[in-house]
Amino acid sequence: MASVVAYSLCSGSLVLVNKLTLYHLPYPSIVVTIQLWAALLFIQLGHAFHLMEVDPIIIRYVKPYLLYTVAFSLGVYCNMKSLSLSNVETVIVFRALAPLLVSIFDATFLGREWPSLRSWGALSVIALGALGYAMTDEQFQTQGLQAYIWPTLYLFVISFEMAYGKKIISGVDMKTISGPVMYTNMLGWPPMLAFAGAGGEYDRLRNDVTSRVMNGEEHLFPPVGLFLLVVGCVVGTGIGYSG
Repeated sequence: MASVVAYSLCSGSLVLVNKLTLYHLPYPSIVVTIQLWAALLFIQLGHAFHLMEVDPIIIRYVKPYLLYTVAFSLGVYCNMKSLSLSNVETVIVFRALAPLLVSIFDATFLGREWPSLRSWGALSVIALGALGYAMTDEQFQTQGLQAYIWPTLYLFVISFEMAYGKKIISGVDMKTISGPVMYTNMLGWPPMLAFAGAGGEYDRLRNDVTSRVMNGEEHLFPPVGLFLLVVGCVVGTGIGYSG
């Protein structure tokens, strides 16, 4: 129960924090990369000061995590794109639909039992709530299905990620909780830097910094944005462990 509550709090908080961070620092993939680096730094410092045990980096552990890392990176990227183009409510509603797809993936690919009639009823209530939200969403009414392209991609990617992640955790013999967190973040940041390059974030960042220097501004980056970035790093590390 504590893990579920912690994950819920971190997940909901990170959506809000990242939405605010992107308002001040509109570089989605770069922001996520810094959050991944922060989690790795936390793990390495904890291990260096003998505060936590961490599984060693072994090639046979890396291979199963590669596909998961691709899904993780795509999921984070779709999440940040959704936040930059849609409102927070839309992202939360689509994320709430994930248990519906995960339950299907679990039964189809992992050999788990199908949800009971009572569970299907609960999942149907979530689906009806999402439908009701879409019917009253101003963005959907003005843009149609185009408004939900990135949130829909995000939904399918994170549903696959959750189902496959459970398979990895049960199939890869790691001894510590920090091990999966380290592998995910270690393998996740190179793709995010590639996404940043493909999305033109480096050029945008350079132009923004140059503009602030030319205008004689006191700060190269908004202090509020940097503070939110630090908060996102803390919450992002928390979601790695609780997840």
